[in-house]
Amino acid sequence: LAGGGRCIAGLGVSGPQIVEGWYGQPWGRPYYWLKDYIEIMRKIWRREEGLTHDGKQLKLPYTGEDGLGVGKPLKSILHMNPELPIYIGSGNEATVRLTGEVADGWLPLGFMPGTMDEYKPWLEEGFKRAGNGKGWHNFEIQARVFVDVDEDVKASIDRLKPREALYIGGMGHKDKNFHKDMFIRRGFKEQADRIQELYLSGHKEEAIATVPDEWIDARGLMGPPARIKERFRAWEDSGANSLTVSPAQDAAVDLMAELARLNPPRG
Repeated sequence: LAGGGRCIAGLGVSGPQIVEGWYGQPWGRPYYWLKDYIEIMRKIWRREEGLTHDGKQLKLPYTGEDGLGVGKPLKSILHMNPELPIYIGSGNEATVRLTGEVADGWLPLGFMPGTMDEYKPWLEEGFKRAGNGKGWHNFEIQARVFVDVDEDVKASIDRLKPREALYIGGMGHKDKNFHKDMFIRRGFKEQADRIQELYLSGHKEEAIATVPDEWIDARGLMGPPARIKERFRAWEDSGANSLTVSPAQDAAVDLMAELARLNPPRG
């Protein structure tokens, strides 16, 4: 099940508005929620014994006072790849360190060429905590890049602005929005506050118009094929060793497939 190197398990902490509003769980300490969750997943996949876990956030079997006290360690009936790679989607210091420590790969929030120096010491601290020779040689960074092929660069940029306005302005609670925090860390505090103010007050079109062109252009590969091919070089040298491509049209898929053949992975 889910073997042969064709799948990964991608995890993240979400945000307090969704965790408490949709899942009905306290936000608590997301660092330990995620760490416990990953340890439990790996125990399930390895099927070495009945499942037990004594973590800071999760304990199995359940022993709380409101339980019946009849829980027992169980073993999954499914046989699968016990080493299925786990990637964590993260962007702040604590969870990026955790990613380096316990995950096989990283799905970075807000990653773009020129940002690796910010994350490098956090990941290396995680490698150090993990021990066992973990390092850059056995860790994957899979960045996301938006690709829009159009002779009109401005048209390409404008097509991505509604998504960015949603995430910066309306994703999560006003005081706890990780996407807005990332935007601020990239130097756009004034625009971040304005986008959120406009979006939450119902002025979505104005919020969209406030998203800076340079932010979109840095986040993706926009414009004619020749421009995209030239700017792709920066992504090759960004520190990521794989990309998740979010294409705006079939032409973007075809172009990135061409680039993948012309530019095999380095290293």
